[in-house]
Amino acid sequence: MIKKIGLVILIIFSVLVLRVLYLQISHYLEGEEYLAQKNYKLAMREFDTSMHFYLPFSPYIERSKERLWAIGEHFEKEGKPDWALLAYSSIRSAFYASRSLYTPGKDEIKRCDEKIASLNVKILLSEGSIKEEDSEAEKEKHLYVMRTDRSPEPLWAILVELGFFGWIGSVIYTIYRFDSRKNILYGAVSFGVFFILWIFSLLNA
Repeated sequence: MIKKIGLVILIIFSVLVLRVLYLQISHYLEGEEYLAQKNYKLAMREFDTSMHFYLPFSPYIERSKERLWAIGEHFEKEGKPDWALLAYSSIRSAFYASRSLYTPGKDEIKRCDEKIASLNVKILLSEGSIKEEDSEAEKEKHLYVMRTDRSPEPLWAILVELGFFGWIGSVIYTIYRFDSRKNILYGAVSFGVFFILWIFSLLNA
């Protein structure tokens, strides 16, 4: 019985991984097509989407990040800091959206923080919202806000995983052991407990 449950979980997990990898590659290739056409807006959208389908050690995460960084530098040279901000912010938000027990791309996030803070200051200076002598202090304010740690609590993150897989496992158990009231009751109780744990942990992580 345990082997069957394990096999089903492994199959489900493998299908999910392959699906995520497929979507990641698809959006990356679409981004390359738009980039070749110099359609930077749509290229950024596709590379950003590719990064959001995060898989550890996938080369397409690094490639998408490099493309977004290059697009950001391109817009900086073109004198379009607002568009450059979009590119660097896409990298930063994609890594933060993928964090769980750890935050991937910490060094890249720091690089993006520097770029974003500098570009925000440049925009404020061009608008006349701040004076040149206040630029460094303004940059530090932006960096402080961006670097304030808002990572999830490790304990709650672990409970999120436990609740989710326990919930899935209880469904599989009930399907395979739907032969007595005792097993059905056990499966239903497990379903409710793990589902509540999953939702409650998500709210607190």
